Amino acid sequence: MRDESKIWEIIKKYPLTLYLMDFDHLSPPTFKSTKAFNLLKEMESYIYPARENDYVRCYYYLFLPVNVKGKIKFVPTGFCYLKEFDEYEFFVHTKGGIRIGKGDEELSDCYNSLLMRVYEFMKLQHEDPIFVTTKDIYKYYLVGEVKLKYVTKPKMSKEEAKQILEQYKENLKNRLPSDDITLRDYLEVVKVVYEANNFKVDKDLKELYKRYADGRDCGMMDLPLDDKEAFKDWKEHAHCGGHPFEIIRGGFITYGVYLYPPREGRYTIYANDFIDEYINAVKEFLKRKIPFRAPDLINVLKYLTGELVVKVNDYSDFPKHLYIFYFDVENKRKIKWEVIEEVNYRRRR
Repeated sequence: MRDESKIWEIIKKYPLTLYLMDFDHLSPPTFKSTKAFNLLKEMESYIYPARENDYVRCYYYLFLPVNVKGKIKFVPTGFCYLKEFDEYEFFVHTKGGIRIGKGDEELSDCYNSLLMRVYEFMKLQHEDPIFVTTKDIYKYYLVGEVKLKYVTKPKMSKEEAKQILEQYKENLKNRLPSDDITLRDYLEVVKVVYEANNFKVDKDLKELYKRYADGRDCGMMDLPLDDKEAFKDWKEHAHCGGHPFEIIRGGFITYGVYLYPPREGRYTIYANDFIDEYINAVKEFLKRKIPFRAPDLINVLKYLTGELVVKVNDYSDFPKHLYIFYFDVENKRKIKWEVIEEVNYRRRR
């Protein structure tokens, strides 16, 4: 690395407490500052876009130098010019961004320092580049992958998981004689899920459902319990997505356990974010030989045994709302980090 003194000068000149700043992926804070807008416009003259189409012109990655316990580390950043809006969106990797348009606003000191650090270091790289490796990047601003067992202790042995999978494959041989069932038939299987999770089941079938389900039943609870045709007709004409079948309700942003009525002779159950409740239900279904499909059972078993590969500093693909922070990982050496490539610089004039 070149003489670090110039990088330290940038860091000291523009004070910054990055973790206290407000960024967002969906609704980024917007600032109307022609001064900041022109700064980003000038930066475009130093670098080539990584991506461009009719709507955006994007540049990534540029590095933000930061002080981490007396050592220089780098945070990946980038920005896009939004052609339709004549605005820029500047983002900090893994955290979100801010929008910058034209106007008389002055950026607060923290956001000004953020942009100026990136700008000044970009100019250094343009004149006398250094190669920034994964080792140099501040790990809280980098996405990685790791097996869950390196984050938390497994909840299930591999032997038990193998046994459940074998039982499930055997159970797939079972089918209902018909998909035409009554609402009572469906709610009786719903009740099995509640019993498997030690929920209180002291009410009649409809009241149990109302107590624990999502609540948006789309008129299902108005149907008679023992009329096959009524339930069949409702399924064919109701347009409420999966809400009536979320039999264990989720949280504010999480999804609960879904149980769908039979199709081709089997019920279908999904875990979503409620792994423990789901696996309890699966075990009980197997015990009672209830015909069912469980499309995400493999992922659930990998999750419980710690073999599931999850993301670090980002949302995992499964479960949908699992977010593992870097500091959550106990064995950090097992993390496989993404490769961040710096922008390509234009030739010096």
